Amino acid sequence: MNLSRHTLKQRITLLRWALPVTFALTAVLYQLGPARLVHDYYDHAIHYGVEIVFYATVGPVLAFWTLTRLGRWVDEKERAEMHARASEQRLASITAASADAILSLDSQGHIESWNRGAELIFGYTADEMQGRPLLELFGGGEAAEVEFRWLVESVRQAGFVRGYETTCRDVAGHQVTVELTATHVSDEMGQPLGMSVILRDVTERKCQEGEIRRLNVSLQEQVTERTHELAQKVEELARTNAELQKLDRMRSEFVSLVSHQIRAPLTNMVGAVAHVEANCPIMNTTCVRMLPIMNQQVERLDRLVRDVLNMARIESGTLMLEPEPISVLPIVQQVVEQTLARIAERPFRLPTKPGLPLVFADRDRVAEVLTNLLDNADKYSPPGQEVVIDVRADQTEVTLSVRDFGPGLPLAELERVFEKFHRADSSDSQTVYGYGLGLYICRRLVEAQGGHIWAENHPTGGAIFSFALPVAI
Repeated sequence: MNLSRHTLKQRITLLRWALPVTFALTAVLYQLGPARLVHDYYDHAIHYGVEIVFYATVGPVLAFWTLTRLGRWVDEKERAEMHARASEQRLASITAASADAILSLDSQGHIESWNRGAELIFGYTADEMQGRPLLELFGGGEAAEVEFRWLVESVRQAGFVRGYETTCRDVAGHQVTVELTATHVSDEMGQPLGMSVILRDVTERKCQEGEIRRLNVSLQEQVTERTHELAQKVEELARTNAELQKLDRMRSEFVSLVSHQIRAPLTNMVGAVAHVEANCPIMNTTCVRMLPIMNQQVERLDRLVRDVLNMARIESGTLMLEPEPISVLPIVQQVVEQTLARIAERPFRLPTKPGLPLVFADRDRVAEVLTNLLDNADKYSPPGQEVVIDVRADQTEVTLSVRDFGPGLPLAELERVFEKFHRADSSDSQTVYGYGLGLYICRRLVEAQGGHIWAENHPTGGAIFSFALPVAI
């Protein structure tokens, strides 16, 4: 129990008046009551004895009770003072050991206490700062006085000031940035005693914040610069892309123009050769030898022009497809008959699998893909060796395969053979003539119809080219 000095004084004052009054009232009550009764019924000797016993007992009892109460109050006061001293010692230890500057000011703003943290921050000792005004830490001068008056007024009105940042000067005159917290201090009667001030050194933190701000500004400048550069790159890329698209259109138009211009003389050449073969009455040895060569080369050039035109249409997106539910077996029969008209010496083995599901595809483009695969198989198969055509189906797609009995493909070429202008044998001494466009066009035509195409080697020799088309729903 805490017993203040003011409370103890009040109790003693009350007891000083209460004890005589209590003793007087007790004597009056005794004389009016028990003392009169004893006087009436007993002799003087007994009456005097009772008087002596009463007054000899009541006085010491009241004195003993009074002194006992005083002793308890004094003990309570001592315990309270010991507890207060212990709290003050703990507070003083905390204040002394704190890394922050903790000061106490009198009512005039002069420094009364100066802890170890203040010595570490500002370099002044407690003896040097004792009694000096706080505004000296603010650097002195009119600005420091204005700031100090504002601080005192703010603390007087609100009772405290928290988190106020300001600058002070240390013993060497260097600027120290601090975060100030000031609290109003008053006595038990509410009279102002001064202020307690805590100063936390935030110089390093402010430097770090400044460095962070500088880095943010630098980063923002770099982002702005990079964004501007990127915008320029994007603009340049857009211009380049537009130029490339223009060049690609020009290329496609040029290829289409040249190809169409070549088709006309090719047609005339075919007609001229056919006219010579039909109307020449006497065929000499040279004519008999050269006319088939001319037919073969004209046909090869015609296929090249057709492939180039197809490639240009595919890559420009102008290739027109007319998909419909179709049966693949009639197309296989038709393509084989057309191929035999050109290469009668090559036998073909046709599939015999009736009841296959229909596929959803373009009839002419399927025939074109199959024609290319048959021509490719003819190029790589030994003379007189048959080419095998197979058809199989499942619930989702129908697959057509063309197998030759040639040397097969290296494993690294199974995927690359479908690339544009790629040939498995690209040397000058290649035995089979070609441009590397046929299989590329096949892949693009099949994929444009929702299918896929691939190549593999047969276990007993030769290559198998297969393409699958989706079943018509």
